Amino acid sequence: MAVKKTKDDLEDVSLLKFALVSQLKRTYESSDVDVLLFAGADGRIYASYIPESIGPKIFELTNLISNNLLHVSQQLAMGLKQSVIEYDFGTVIFSSVGRGALLISLFTGKADLSDDMHKIQVAREVIQHVFEQRPMTADQLSNYSDEVASELRILAKVVFNEMYTQSSEYKKNMEILADIKEKITGVMGRGEVEPALAMAFNEIASSPKWMTEDLWPLLVEMIIRDQIRPLHGDYVADMCEAEWIPDIRRKLESFV
Repeated sequence: MAVKKTKDDLEDVSLLKFALVSQLKRTYESSDVDVLLFAGADGRIYASYIPESIGPKIFELTNLISNNLLHVSQQLAMGLKQSVIEYDFGTVIFSSVGRGALLISLFTGKADLSDDMHKIQVAREVIQHVFEQRPMTADQLSNYSDEVASELRILAKVVFNEMYTQSSEYKKNMEILADIKEKITGVMGRGEVEPALAMAFNEIASSPKWMTEDLWPLLVEMIIRDQIRPLHGDYVADMCEAEWIPDIRRKLESFV
């Protein structure tokens, strides 16, 4: 029997993912790494930071990662802490993050890895702390180097600010959510709005305040496909698809 996710569960998952992505982004900004992935040994991606400017090389590298992941995971499970694999068009560093998880750092060009290796090691320790949901107490932080402890404190502040301040991103998401509720109400009725949204948010394992520009259109597509189309037919669903998704995209682009 499947365990139903609650709203609090989804908030926790979304917050954890936000913390992981934030750390990947910080590592990207302070190093020569082009792409960072945090993945399970089974290939599931828990979090990633992929800049829009990365270009087509990312597809070649990710294919190579997929082909080598099982072999590298087996090596890491046997005690190997890190594996560096060089290709003609890039380098991939696999770093063990606890049991069954990997930090994957991709370089698409030539880079001096000596300094980057240290930054990746710091990121690995921070991500392991976050992923294992250890407390942020002084006793816990005393187990780390000053650099890792400082990075954890900075990350904690970033997450706190995102949770408890109404950033422009938060306000944008609340406005988009209100607009989607109106759209659903017009087709399904007010009583069906919350169940429809709850089902869709559960499916993408997110919640309104943690939504991104990519996730909102996906959420709307899922509601149309899984709930409106079966209940109201293809004509209504096609109309919603043609009108709602472009409208949501326009509104997302209009925010500055």
